[in-house]
Amino acid sequence: MDRTELDALVSFMLVHLPIPALPVVCSRGECSDYTEAVASSHDILANGIRFQMLHAENYTLAALHASRDAKEALLVELKADIATVVGSLPHAFSDEQVEQCYGLFCTAARAYLSHYPGSLDLRIRDMDSVCRSDLVHAQTLAHLRAREGMFEPDEGDAPLACGALSTYRELIRAAVEQLVAAQAAA
Repeated sequence: MDRTELDALVSFMLVHLPIPALPVVCSRGECSDYTEAVASSHDILANGIRFQMLHAENYTLAALHASRDAKEALLVELKADIATVVGSLPHAFSDEQVEQCYGLFCTAARAYLSHYPGSLDLRIRDMDSVCRSDLVHAQTLAHLRAREGMFEPDEGDAPLACGALSTYRELIRAAVEQLVAAQAAA
């Protein structure tokens, strides 16, 4: 598989993941040169997926199936937990509900990423740490737009009500709305 095919497959997998891009704390340098920075959970996941696909021969079929089943169970649990927090029908969510859902996204992302090579120390910053000019903001918006185009819209569906000028918190709210609407349509 060439790099273009691999990247297309990784992108396809990320679009189908209902977890938006999250701001993950990462380190740069060592000792006195150490600084903390922020990376996107989607970039970390994409690298894990690429690695696993390029080195698939190092995994048993049973291990790959067990990982797939565990990831599917995580996503089913995430959808159920979000429905518990916000209800089953699309409606205006309170800031507290959005904050709880963000926590659920963070927990699910940690668990999901644990199925790929890398550090298990995944610290995620809060929503207010992401600025409109950040990579995480741009990736979350792109993820929302890509997911919006995944399904045939119903007659009453409104288009994505956020954009480049929206706050990251508003993007997370839109991700919750999208997930709830997809559940209602299923």
